[in-house]
Amino acid sequence: MMILFLIVFVDLVGFGIMVPLLPFYVERVGAGPEIITITLGLYSLFQFIAAPIWGKLSDKYGRKPILAWALSGFAVSYLILGFADSLWMVIASRVFGGLMAGNISAAFAYVADITTPETRAKGMGMVGAAFGLGFIFGPVIGGVLAGSDIETANFLLPALVAASLTCVALLGVIFVLPESLSQDIRDQIRDRPKVPVMTKIRAALNRRALTLIVLIGFGVTMAWALLETTLALWANSVMNLGPRDIGLLLAYVGVISVIIQGGMIGPLTKGFGEKILVAVAVCFLFSGYGFLAAAQDWAFLIISMTLLAIGNALANPSLSSLVSKEADDTERGAILGVYQGASSLARVAGPMYAGLVFVQLGPAVPFVIAAVCMVPTLVMVLSLPRDASAPVAGNSAK
Repeated sequence: MMILFLIVFVDLVGFGIMVPLLPFYVERVGAGPEIITITLGLYSLFQFIAAPIWGKLSDKYGRKPILAWALSGFAVSYLILGFADSLWMVIASRVFGGLMAGNISAAFAYVADITTPETRAKGMGMVGAAFGLGFIFGPVIGGVLAGSDIETANFLLPALVAASLTCVALLGVIFVLPESLSQDIRDQIRDRPKVPVMTKIRAALNRRALTLIVLIGFGVTMAWALLETTLALWANSVMNLGPRDIGLLLAYVGVISVIIQGGMIGPLTKGFGEKILVAVAVCFLFSGYGFLAAAQDWAFLIISMTLLAIGNALANPSLSSLVSKEADDTERGAILGVYQGASSLARVAGPMYAGLVFVQLGPAVPFVIAAVCMVPTLVMVLSLPRDASAPVAGNSAK
């Protein structure tokens, strides 16, 4: 588990380096906010297409080769982005990176392979903590390397550092990480009649509980995507913040994520169960988006980002744990791939209109929309089957 934690951490540091810079990358090649958010959403569109396929392949061939291929693709996409001097090159980087984004579902499937139903939320939280740590160091490194002035920002150096760190994570997967999916289970999967990916997706979504969890994840992720794609633009427009300040702000979010997902999510899950935690998370997110929409100074900004960070840190591992419990050993990668694919689609849906709303209705309106999205999401959480709300000690293993 610790080896996977370190690999995901290094990978996410590389990914996090680029987060505060991406909107300004697109802006530098001549695009406005409407195109910026759509370009950022292309990554998620192609991740949505590829994630279920990567999930199925990880069930068949194991988690390790999928993680290796994904990291290789990420390194190449960072290099393309680093040398981009036109919009089409930025787009190419985002599209290729999205197609190669099989690492998320494979990492969560890896955790599900090596944990029991009783310890799964804690395991998912550990991976989430690696994500959080990556987002502590990554955005800060990216912001410092780029500089505080958007006009003179250095975009090549952060991209090269991100590619280098991804290659380090790749070497860790190849030479250190053991395979988590046993040969017996892979043989069972290979011996089964071949079923098209879309057929598996439709069959999975016929399960009421799984469908609700996927829709909840969609709502949470779409709202978060509105935040991700417009936060830098909003911060620069309303508070005149540059890449360095935005990187530090994202690092603060990462600190909170690590505290919750690294140490608190296990005990909280045992005490309250995943359903309760998701419901509380949605309430935090609703409040955070509302505060952010009204923010005009650092005090309101910190309050809102604190609420949002807590909500996001509670929601993600709890939802991933609930999804994994809806799958048996031979389909876990595919089911988590469906969930991650739906999350990717949500990251497409948000950016598709975020830039237009930002320009036409005002910088804070995307956050208002995100808050409104939390209302039906909470209703769906409360509609989950009763056993999803039971503390782990009361759950029966599949």
